[in-house]
Amino acid sequence: MKDHKKQKKAFTLIELLVVIAIIAILAAMLLPALAAAKRKAQKINCVNNLKEIGIAIRIWEGDNGDKYPMAVPAAQGGASDYLQHCNNNSMNSLTTDLTLSPGQTFMVMSNELSAPKILNCPSDATPGRNTAVNWSYSSVLGFGSYNGVGNVPAQASTRSSISYFVGADATEADPQSIVSGDGNIGSSAGNASAAATAYWASGATTTKQIDSTAFAASPYWGWTANDLHQKTGNLLIADGSVQSITLSGLHGQLSNATNSIPYPAINFLF
Repeated sequence: MKDHKKQKKAFTLIELLVVIAIIAILAAMLLPALAAAKRKAQKINCVNNLKEIGIAIRIWEGDNGDKYPMAVPAAQGGASDYLQHCNNNSMNSLTTDLTLSPGQTFMVMSNELSAPKILNCPSDATPGRNTAVNWSYSSVLGFGSYNGVGNVPAQASTRSSISYFVGADATEADPQSIVSGDGNIGSSAGNASAAATAYWASGATTTKQIDSTAFAASPYWGWTANDLHQKTGNLLIADGSVQSITLSGLHGQLSNATNSIPYPAINFLF
């Protein structure tokens, strides 16, 4: 007798390949959107980090004579000695200084900051930079010992866990001065060009001064093209706000920051 049971149909190889191709095309269309959404979420998280840092600074200054930690000597619990500052309102051509430790600005605020991990931008994939797990010098600043001002090790063993620069001359008296922000700033070729590498890529603490007249000449300051937020970034302003800005916005904000001090010093962290 003939078997009248219906034979089960199976997908042919061509049909399977077509389905796989369709899935691959859909994935290729969706991945850029998913990546963009992830970057946006990380940038929002970074904004929140800087807002927390801003609140911590306000709390700290309330307990320390209404001065930012960048303006209070180390002997009084501050971090002024660990930073390079604008000297007599002049341009000092500040460069690398391995005896400085601007990250100490955050260390003296350990009681005010919720956790050391907020010092790390979630988009920061800089080789060697990790998220701090505690407030030890090795975890936050990248070296295992510290003996006071002027005795910072000549070379950090690893990168710090800090993604943000420190505005050494920021003051609440000038609400447009820059307190902190994403460290992915470097020299660019033109006013609308992104920087190839950040100042921190030199491998050591580097201090630069904002010069309001320099934005019409080379080298320009610019957000980096491939670090952190890719041609954009966040700045913590003394008025308590966090500005998320583009390349052109960066130049405008830097220029505004020179209202009370012509050449404020920005300390980038290794």
